[in-house]
Amino acid sequence: MTDFLLLFIMGLAGGLLAGLIGIGGGVMYILALPYLLIGMGFPEQEIVQYTIANSIFGTMFAALAGNVALIKRGEFYWREIVLIGVFGTISSVLLLHLLVNTPNYNKQLFNYVVIVLMAFIAIRTLVQSNKPIGEGFEKKMSKFTLGLIGVGAGSISALSGLGGGTAIIPILNSGLKMSMHKAKAISLGVIFITAFFLSIFNLLESPMTDFVNQSTGYIVWPLALMISFGVVIGSPLGVILARRLSNKLISYIFVLFVLVVIADKAVQLI
Repeated sequence: MTDFLLLFIMGLAGGLLAGLIGIGGGVMYILALPYLLIGMGFPEQEIVQYTIANSIFGTMFAALAGNVALIKRGEFYWREIVLIGVFGTISSVLLLHLLVNTPNYNKQLFNYVVIVLMAFIAIRTLVQSNKPIGEGFEKKMSKFTLGLIGVGAGSISALSGLGGGTAIIPILNSGLKMSMHKAKAISLGVIFITAFFLSIFNLLESPMTDFVNQSTGYIVWPLALMISFGVVIGSPLGVILARRLSNKLISYIFVLFVLVVIADKAVQLI
């Protein structure tokens, strides 16, 4: 019962972060899932693959719940979301098949990737929190530009289990001068599309180690469902909260979580 409560709280926190920041709840999931999976007896040589798969599954529901709230408010940007999402899906599925779900993508490499991404995110978030939002000066986006953004977002999602918003938001906000609110909305839409297809892919995968424990492919149902239950509650609350808090305060809250993840992965490398 305690484990299920912890999973629910993790999903709730991940959902809040997803709605608040717009990058999915993967920051929370990649921190806790490795320990939970090892405790359940899953083979350590594939902990990375199980972690990424179930983190993506959780971010899918976080993004879905957040998108429902955005659609009700008329803040769902179909053109950008679909174009970025298609290219993100293609790149992420290819990367998952060719690298991530193979013996070459081990725990050490995964930790290095996460640390680099988290350090970049933390620095970028703190810098941007002190800059004015680019609202009112938005640049026109071509299909080619949106496709490149999708490739970057999909690659990050497949390699780390994080939402692709880590690439989408800074490019849209800083590079293309889009408002942070609109960038977050587009990010949540893209995350749902890529996470949905990646989750189907992971459900159909055959793990390298012959081990079955309430799982289908790389998706572990007790973990995934309890996380998703918490996410569905937390994500809409995060969207509402994001409209009431300042960008600077939101940034500081997020960076705190990021630093905890960096510290955890660095300790594992020592």
